[in-house]
Amino acid sequence: MDARRAAFAISSPSIGMPSSSDLTPAPLYLELEPSADAAAQIDHLFVFRDTGALSNRDSGRFATDLFTLSVTRCHDGDEGARVSLAPPRPGFTRRRSSFCGIVAGLGLSARPERLPGTEALAPLTLVLGRVRQGDDGLPSLVAALDDLARGLSFAAPPQTFSDRTERRRARADTGVSRRRLAATRRFRQLLGDLACNTRPLSNLALDAGYYDQSHMSASCRAFAGKPPGALRSQAAPRVFGPSLQDARLKDRLRLVIMDDCKE
Repeated sequence: MDARRAAFAISSPSIGMPSSSDLTPAPLYLELEPSADAAAQIDHLFVFRDTGALSNRDSGRFATDLFTLSVTRCHDGDEGARVSLAPPRPGFTRRRSSFCGIVAGLGLSARPERLPGTEALAPLTLVLGRVRQGDDGLPSLVAALDDLARGLSFAAPPQTFSDRTERRRARADTGVSRRRLAATRRFRQLLGDLACNTRPLSNLALDAGYYDQSHMSASCRAFAGKPPGALRSQAAPRVFGPSLQDARLKDRLRLVIMDDCKE
């Protein structure tokens, strides 16, 4: 199955979470397909809300071949939000500390020509505060992210250059070698197969372009900090709760990470 179409859930049963009756909403990570009219460079939308549970010190960020445009709101009293653009990550990065707040944004296959201004961020900042308090604002947040994506512009594809020049340009733009980007992209595509495919790992390794299962295992440890079997065991189909059953969300969900204890 195409990794872009694979929606799956990763649960963290060892982490204590507040019950649904608590005022604090459940930590969660959502990854969604871009809208049909989004630019080709928009790979996905994401929302991450946490109180330090999902982002505990044993966790980390997977490697990615994408740029990450993030809009972060850390405290309820914040009047504004922080916007940042992170380059591709060439390897798994452990967190130095847990995260408390909410961040939403876009995964991009290319660097945008400019970051959105304060005026463009105002609607997104407002709805981030609502989703910080509960799930009712999720459809509005996704709509605000769609608007953010429509406001981005990207440079025209470069003309054909020599192989050496293209390698230099890739490293200058992303900070990562072209070979490392290709390896990270292959790993990201593998994640979808691990989550929704019950075939033997050895077969998946060959299908994904690895030499063998040990080659795939080494890649998973380098890019996710875990072997492929552990990644697969964490992934399971789930019946989504009411907050994610909204038609504006459920048909676009690619990835959901939350804790079963909260449901």
